[in-house]
Amino acid sequence: MAQGRVYDDIIVGAGSAGAVLAARLSEDPGRRVLLIEAGRHYASAATTPEDLLDANAMSLVKHSWGFTTQLTRERRVMFPLGKVTGGSSSVGNTVVIRGTPQDYDEWAGSGNPLWDWKHVLPVFRALEDDLDFGDRDIHGRGGPVPVRRWRPQELTEVQQAFLDVCLAAGHPWAEDHNDPGSTGVGPIPSNRRDPRVRVSTAMSYLWPASARDNLSILSRALVDRVVFEGDRAAGVVASVDGGPWETVRARRVILSAGAVASPAILLRSGIGPAEDLRGLGLPVRADVAAVGAGLTDQPRIGVFMTPKPGYENEGKSTGQIVTRTSDSRFNDQYYAMVNRFDLTLHFPELRRVAGARAVFGVMVVLRRQHSRGRVTLASSDPFAAPRVDLGYLSDERDYRLLADGVRGCWELASSPKIFDKGDQLVALDERVMDDDEALRDYIERAVDSAYNPVGTVRMGPAGDPGAAVDQRCAVYGVENLHVVDASIMPSMVCANTHLTVVMIAERAAALLRDRG
Repeated sequence: MAQGRVYDDIIVGAGSAGAVLAARLSEDPGRRVLLIEAGRHYASAATTPEDLLDANAMSLVKHSWGFTTQLTRERRVMFPLGKVTGGSSSVGNTVVIRGTPQDYDEWAGSGNPLWDWKHVLPVFRALEDDLDFGDRDIHGRGGPVPVRRWRPQELTEVQQAFLDVCLAAGHPWAEDHNDPGSTGVGPIPSNRRDPRVRVSTAMSYLWPASARDNLSILSRALVDRVVFEGDRAAGVVASVDGGPWETVRARRVILSAGAVASPAILLRSGIGPAEDLRGLGLPVRADVAAVGAGLTDQPRIGVFMTPKPGYENEGKSTGQIVTRTSDSRFNDQYYAMVNRFDLTLHFPELRRVAGARAVFGVMVVLRRQHSRGRVTLASSDPFAAPRVDLGYLSDERDYRLLADGVRGCWELASSPKIFDKGDQLVALDERVMDDDEALRDYIERAVDSAYNPVGTVRMGPAGDPGAAVDQRCAVYGVENLHVVDASIMPSMVCANTHLTVVMIAERAAALLRDRG
């Protein structure tokens, strides 16, 4: 660890946001940047493990923080988030869908005018290398993030069946889910250049930047807290491989550790709800009630079956076709055909009720829910995992949304084109579908997370009690400390969050360069 050296920027977390920030800020050769990552760093394709290269599988165990979450009042489940350079972009499902213009205009309307659709669309265009529609005005060509859609000849039989069923049910054809006005059914845009290899932010941003003399990458290093000189952030305290705690100094500190770890670091640094900090014996540096609060995520549930022989789809991408529909908001429901959920390592709740190694079926993801959760500390020990309470089903309105979603899945999955490829339904049948109480029980037992947590260090104007950072990502109550990741999102977007997080990092890098 480079003690004695003072960096211009320390970035904590090398995930979907941190890798982008490190690459962009280090473009200035006069700026010394240190990127700290708690997981491993693989510097080339030759050294990257197969589970991180394979875009057709989620790696939710080997490179995970191992977090759990209190999903509902009754259920605690796995909550895998990526612990490796590239973060969850290195382990996840490779879906790259933008939020809707309404999503970002809502951010602006809540006091963040720098983040409306007019400001963020050019950022999306610049970061994209759209391999299909890059010649259109709303898209970009030549950016770091490849965007590729599934070709008709690449679809599995169940995906083609799902597409046919959706079209027959009246869902409009959507060739480009990243068109601002697009809705309906079409191929999933994915961050890959070919059908097989995942392109994470580590690959697309860090690898090209890693040869710069002014960029240092410190991996397998856990950050405890931010250190201060007066009210100014002056560095961080970190431990490499469980070794001694050491202080690394910088003129500015940027937390990009994600919606769970960033608020945890702030809390250990004495920034958060004063009463909670005192209860843990932590000094109160800034009483910011919003730190850790406002957690929201995207619930998923579905109609699943064990596959008949020939439809196991082993080695195939989880999803290839999606249809987006609207309930209370444009494109707030997302129905996808799941080629295969491998239950040997993942999704223990589904494995318990399925009694099988793998399932397929139709899944719905609620892009917007009413329930809110919270991230808190179990202890001041940085090696102790934070408490994550997603708060699912704490708002009664979400039962109705999920019930509508399950009914939509049932309607699509019941088509013979899909149903006849299954062997046995999992924990669901016509009796359950016809009984409101039985369906409610199914929702309580089967709902799970799509792993898109946001909002725990929310962005908003001064005086907003729900805000922890301003629209330039600066933490309230202290100086020279910023947060740039999914935690600052003022509200959820109607999409997978990855592409929005990359956009946040690109936009924040420009704002931070303006501040020096």
